[in-house]
Amino acid sequence: MSHSLISHALTPVFLSQYQTIRQHFFNRDPKRWPIYHTPELAHWLANGMQPAFESSDVLLKQQTEIPTQSDLGATTFPKLALQAATHSKDWTSPRSVENVITAPCDPAIHGALLATMANPNLVYSEYAGLSVELEKTLVRQMANLIGYEPDQSTGIFTQGGTFGNLYGYLMGLRKQFPHSGQRGLQGQDFRMINSLAGHYSNMTNLGLLGTDIPRQALRIEVDSNNRLDLDDFSRTLNQCFAEGIPVPTVLLTFGTTDTFAIDDVERVCRINEQACQRFNVTVKPHIHVDAAVGWPLIMFNDYAFDTNPIGLNNNLLEKLHALAPKIRGLRFADSVTIDFQKWGYVPYTASLVMFKHQADMEYLKQDPHYFSYFESNKTAQTHLQSTIECSRGAAGVYGSYCALNMLGKRGYQTMVGHGLQNAEYLKAHLSSLPHCKVVAKDNLGPTVAFRLYQPSATLNVDAVFQQEQSLHHVGDKVDSITQHSLFHRQHFLNRKGKQLQTNWVESIAHTEFDHHGQCLFIPGEKAVFLNPYTRYHHIEQFVASLQPESSTQLV
Repeated sequence: MSHSLISHALTPVFLSQYQTIRQHFFNRDPKRWPIYHTPELAHWLANGMQPAFESSDVLLKQQTEIPTQSDLGATTFPKLALQAATHSKDWTSPRSVENVITAPCDPAIHGALLATMANPNLVYSEYAGLSVELEKTLVRQMANLIGYEPDQSTGIFTQGGTFGNLYGYLMGLRKQFPHSGQRGLQGQDFRMINSLAGHYSNMTNLGLLGTDIPRQALRIEVDSNNRLDLDDFSRTLNQCFAEGIPVPTVLLTFGTTDTFAIDDVERVCRINEQACQRFNVTVKPHIHVDAAVGWPLIMFNDYAFDTNPIGLNNNLLEKLHALAPKIRGLRFADSVTIDFQKWGYVPYTASLVMFKHQADMEYLKQDPHYFSYFESNKTAQTHLQSTIECSRGAAGVYGSYCALNMLGKRGYQTMVGHGLQNAEYLKAHLSSLPHCKVVAKDNLGPTVAFRLYQPSATLNVDAVFQQEQSLHHVGDKVDSITQHSLFHRQHFLNRKGKQLQTNWVESIAHTEFDHHGQCLFIPGEKAVFLNPYTRYHHIEQFVASLQPESSTQLV
């Protein structure tokens, strides 16, 4: 191992901890988890996922009617349903690192199954029984992790991170315009603020809410690592208040999808507080954080960095310790989107939106007369009158609760540490390639974004990338971005599926902003290491396919 990679070596303590957690919770072992004894499932697991074949596709497309007769001989799954599952994406493959999706753990699978059998509807306590209390228990546990007061905060399980972010926007609107639930937003002037690097739901949700996006959505510039530019945010917020324009919600990101940028939540909240005091703003902007991907980092909020109990390698230990203040800063947010279905190793869908203050739920309440067929003395036991959904299934709650309470903090720290060490290991290898530029290298997270350039004796990737970032207008130099991108894109397509299954991204970086606040986006490739099965040797094989001699063969 080269000297530059020594700090990335996995320690014996960590390897032992990782192997223990993987064997107990990610092994699909029928001795531990009896459901895997089911004959069709056992056969399916033994043979693994397979590429889709044409005959299955044709059979599925040909089926247009429900059978007339009952299948009295059936014991488990219809044949085509099993085939569809067999030829779905295999997230247990160690090569699967495309995006923020991963294989669920065994406890979460069984927890979701338990909820499916019990079939509670969390929207109303009479329909859910003690399942309501299970949701409340998990919410208290998450409040403790974030740093909220468990008795003062609350949360709602919902259908995906987009819904979580929608709640964040909606909460801000209802706080700012208390009658908007009945009278709408017609004639109201306001501005919603989010980051240019945020998830696309930051914008699509505004459309759902009827926002005049070109006029009422303000996107804040980001720095070279795709983190929210605090100076631009401060200018934008202060200008809104100076003009008497309310800002219902500021939406931040705690781990962007493509480069894992983490916005400084604490500093944004301070800027928000100062601006409100300066302009005597009585209804403060609601600060919502999209932590759908990055939330598991809070498992390290109380980690003993001095004793390093799970044996993280030196490189990760130092970087994680340096990031700890920003991780703890999540507690300053008014609400947070959490996706257990991503880095939480829980099946789809399992999303939670946390609110720092229980009292805020009053802003979301609808007219109680709408709920006439529910007993009024029971409605207070759930958030029935405040939820967007009517039906709320409990599979996400049960799956998440089982995962959290069986893996525990140590289990999560181990699997999150596994992904982070994999990402840092790939970054170190890529940084040694003369024709590769790692983008946002300083961002600590499971995501690795990079650009490949055509190898040459005179190539200086740092200089070329800096030149690309400095462009403001179309022309020959902008065409050079396209030429480099085409080379990388062809290289990506030629090796696609042969080693790590990475993803092509249209924007992993951007040019500098011009005086109109406009920029050009720079495409590239990314790998996301949430996968509990990916190991260092898979990464080494992938890097070998990127070596300059391999690149030259693709020209």
